[in-house]
Amino acid sequence: MKRLFLILAVAVFAVSSAMAQAVHTPTMGKTGIRLYNHPSHRTEIILPQVKGYNIYKGDFHVHTIYSDGEVTPRERVREAWYDGLDIIALTDHLELRSYEKFMLKAHAPYNPDGKPYEYIRGGAGHKTDPTTPIYCDLDATYEEAVMYKEKENIPVMVVRGTEIWRNARTIGEYNAFFLKDITDVAKPDIIESLKEARKQGAIIIHNHPGWRRNTMDKSPEQEEIYAQKLVDGIEVIGGTGPTLYPQMIDRCVNEKLTIFSNTDTHRTSAQYYPRGGEIFRSMTFIMAKECTEKAIKEALLDRRTIGYAANNLIGEEMWLSEFLNAAVECKVVAETKKGDRTFQLTNHCSVPFVFRRGNTLYTLNPFHSLRVNFGKNKETGVYKTPKFIVENMWTVGDKHPALTIQIDK
Repeated sequence: MKRLFLILAVAVFAVSSAMAQAVHTPTMGKTGIRLYNHPSHRTEIILPQVKGYNIYKGDFHVHTIYSDGEVTPRERVREAWYDGLDIIALTDHLELRSYEKFMLKAHAPYNPDGKPYEYIRGGAGHKTDPTTPIYCDLDATYEEAVMYKEKENIPVMVVRGTEIWRNARTIGEYNAFFLKDITDVAKPDIIESLKEARKQGAIIIHNHPGWRRNTMDKSPEQEEIYAQKLVDGIEVIGGTGPTLYPQMIDRCVNEKLTIFSNTDTHRTSAQYYPRGGEIFRSMTFIMAKECTEKAIKEALLDRRTIGYAANNLIGEEMWLSEFLNAAVECKVVAETKKGDRTFQLTNHCSVPFVFRRGNTLYTLNPFHSLRVNFGKNKETGVYKTPKFIVENMWTVGDKHPALTIQIDK
């Protein structure tokens, strides 16, 4: 009997130990297994060197939740890297912080009376008193973005900027970036705001000049702003649409202003531009020696830019020609018995080119080649060189330029 009791005791002890061991065994989660570990991919946009300059990609008009956007500053930095950008200017409105009212409501329980603080929309003439100040830290957007960029080591230049928003039909809207202190730019009078931005060494551009207007002519208020040399460039193409203002190409050329293309995005860029797809977000191509503030500002003031939107290129004909010839390799690969030469055109960049020759269209896709024949001039007997109307380029006069592709030796 004792022996049986001992055997039962040992058995019970063994079962109890097994149960105890099962209860205290740690549970291993499966959410981190390799199958679901999805890395972050950047869309690399390959562009050529042009006349010894690198091409950097910038968007100088974006908004965050610190004004009327729906995205945080840190997400704007992440998103810029994903989208293939090198530079991003955060340009929240100087006068409009519409998301603040939601934040003030959410924080109401922490106030002494349990009610939201009053939301003040000030400074732009939206209220009866246009001198009403705006009670917030206007530099917070930039500081948050830079802190996150440095913490995560994201190689995107973050530029301090603001949108100076006034009556769209008369005064217009302007972005100032490469600022030192946004709060000092917050003046009741727009001329004083722009002068302060200029004093800080900012670059100032005229945003979406056709928005809410039925004419592209300058209003008297705009005439004064331009006359005081307070505009360095124009957003010739902008918005998530996007919208091209062809008359502004002419103004930029005639008045020696810089061509810009920006998104003016308020929501996530992925909503408008499929990441890694065949079309990239709107951006400005900047031809500069290096991606530093000094070099980028110098390039912008020297008007070395091309606007990009939906695989269209907008700019002065000289720079469009230089870009095309830097991107496309052209070789003679055969001669026919009729005296024609066969040219092979190879596109070494991420932007396609659409050529028209007479009634024939040729699409030269990124990193692809095509062949086309050109004969001799019947009158001179001289070989013709490859010359096309480039349908996805826009220049002065609302025209597609006729460009010659240089033959590589």
